[in-house]
Amino acid sequence: MSNKCKSWVWLYAKRQGDKAYCDLCTENENNEFCCIGGTTGSLGRHLKTIHGIKPLTTVTRRVASGRELDNADTLASSTMTSSSSEVQSSEIGAPIPRKRRRTYKNQEDDRICNSDKTEQIHQALAKMIALNQMPLSFCSSEGFKQFMTVVEPNYKICKEGAIKSRLKALKSSVKEIIQKNLRDSISIACTSDCWSSISQQSYITVSAHIIDNQWCPKSYTLTTHEMEESHNNARNIINAVNSLTNVSETYDLTCAAHSIQLAVNNGLQQDGIDTLIQLSSKVVGHFKHSNLAKHALTKMQEQLGLNQLSLIQSCKTRWDSVYMMLDRLYTNRCAVTNVLADRSITNVAIAKKLDISECDWTKMETVVALLKPLQVVTTVFCGETHSPGSMVRPLISKVIEKHLKINTYDSEVVVSFKQTVVSQLIERFKLNNLTNIISSRQVASFLDPRYKDLEHEEIEVRENIRCKVQNLLVETNTSENRVDNEVPIQKKKGALEYLYGDEVHEVNDVSTQFQCYLAEPQLRYDFDPFEWWKSHEKKYPLVAMAAKKFLSIPATSVSSERCFSTAGNVVTPKRNSLAPENVNMLIFLYQNRQLML
Repeated sequence: MSNKCKSWVWLYAKRQGDKAYCDLCTENENNEFCCIGGTTGSLGRHLKTIHGIKPLTTVTRRVASGRELDNADTLASSTMTSSSSEVQSSEIGAPIPRKRRRTYKNQEDDRICNSDKTEQIHQALAKMIALNQMPLSFCSSEGFKQFMTVVEPNYKICKEGAIKSRLKALKSSVKEIIQKNLRDSISIACTSDCWSSISQQSYITVSAHIIDNQWCPKSYTLTTHEMEESHNNARNIINAVNSLTNVSETYDLTCAAHSIQLAVNNGLQQDGIDTLIQLSSKVVGHFKHSNLAKHALTKMQEQLGLNQLSLIQSCKTRWDSVYMMLDRLYTNRCAVTNVLADRSITNVAIAKKLDISECDWTKMETVVALLKPLQVVTTVFCGETHSPGSMVRPLISKVIEKHLKINTYDSEVVVSFKQTVVSQLIERFKLNNLTNIISSRQVASFLDPRYKDLEHEEIEVRENIRCKVQNLLVETNTSENRVDNEVPIQKKKGALEYLYGDEVHEVNDVSTQFQCYLAEPQLRYDFDPFEWWKSHEKKYPLVAMAAKKFLSIPATSVSSERCFSTAGNVVTPKRNSLAPENVNMLIFLYQNRQLML
C-alpha cells in the first residue's frame, strides 16, 4: 500500500500484533503508549493532546513523502514547523478532510401509540375529570393538547363525546360495586336533601348507609335527580317517606343538626341577643369590604401576637355560623377595637356606627359560652366518620343537663335563652314522649353498647324500649326461618369426646341472647361501638343483626348535604347549562370516588 493511502498517524507509530505503539513516547510503567486494536482514532488524539502534532495536510504529506526522515523525532519537528506562514499559504485551496458525523435516530419519535395505549389514556383522562371535578371540554383544551405533545406526542386527542362515554362506563362500574355492597347488607338507611343550582334548577340527592360484614360503616351517593316541581324540603320529604310501603322505620328520623339549628335560632331571637348579632355582623362586614381595614387588622393581629385569621360572617343557611362569627370576633376584640379607634383608618362616622360597648363585649362572651356546647354536639353529629342515630338522644339529654341548666346567677337574657332552647330541643327530639311509640333512635341507643343502660331515658320508658327490642328479635328470628333453638352439633374435638360420644348442644334462643346482652357492662362513651359488635357478633347473632339495622341510621343528613359543595364545583357560572344527567353523573362519580381509587 502506498504512503498516500496510509493514515498520517503511522508516521509516528507502529503496529505489533493487535496493538499499536507510539514512537515518540518514552518508556513508562506500561513500557510504551499502547492502543489495543491499533485504531488510528485513539492514536491521533494521543498525538494531538500529548505531543501537539496535528493531522498532516496534503502539502505536508507530499513534503514528508519526498524527504528522507531517519526517525520519528525529525518527522515530528518537520510537522510542527509546517504551521509557519509559508506552509499555511501553500495550503490555501487544499481540500480539507470532512469529519464524519454520526446520526442518531430517536426511537421515541417513531413510537406508535396503539389502540390499547390510547384507550388507557382515555380511561385515565375520564377518571381525572371525575376526581378533579373538571369540565368535559378539558379533553379538547389547548393546555391539554400541549401537555400531551410532551407526554405522548402520537396520542390522538379525543372529543367530548368519547370522554362522556368513558365517564358513563366508569359510572356503570362504580354502580355495580355499590349494588353488590347493598345486596350483601342486612339493612339500608337512606338520607336525602334538596338544593338548587346556580341556574335555579332544583335537585334532590339520595344517599345510602350500611354496615358491612366487617362492621365498617359505608355511605354511598345513589342519585342526584332533577325536581321540576316546587318543593318544601321538610314537608315534601316527610310526605314522601310516609307514602312508601317498604320502609320499616320512619318515626323521629329528622336531621339532628337541622333540628338543633332551628332550636338555636329561636333562642337567638331574644331582643338583647338579636341586636348584638346584627351589630357584630355589621362590624365583620366592614372588615370584609374595606381593604384598608382588613390589612390594618392583619398588622394589628401580628403586633398583638394573635393568629392572623380573618373574621367570619354569619349566614342563615350555615349551621353554627353565628357562633363562629361571635367567637372569632371576641377572640380578636383588642385588634378590632384598636383598628376602629384609629382615625387614619376608620373615620368618626363609621367608628360611631360600629362601636361595641363594654356591655356588648360581655354579652358576646356569654352568648359564645351558651352556643359552644350546641356547636360541639352539632360537629359530633356531622363528623366525617359515621355518627349513628343512637348518639342523638343521649347527647342532647347531656347538653340539656350539663350545659343548659339554669343557675341562680344567670342573667335574664341567659335564662330566657336556655328556657327557649331547652323547650325547643325537647319538642323537636321528643324527649318527653308520653305516648307508647318507641322511636328508632331509642332502639338504636339500646343496641349501642355505649348507651345500652338507657340512663338518658325516663325510667318508665326504659322497659318499653327493651320490650320492643325483644319483640323485634323474635320477629327477625321468625322471618329468617331460623333453625330450632337447640340443634345438636357434632364436635369431635378429642379422643375422649369421641369415645364418650356426647353431643354438644348450643342453646342460642332469642331470650338467652337478649338477657346476656343486658348483662354486658356498658362501654365508655369514647369507645367504638362497631369494634365491640365485631368481636361480639358471634356471641349474639340475632342482637347483632338488629344492631346493624339501627346503627346504620345516621344522626344527620349531612352526607347528602355535602353534595351541595360538590354541585357548586360542577354547576358553575361557566357551566350553568349542564344537562341534569351530566350533573348526576359527575356528582355520583365524585361522591363515590373512593371506589375509583
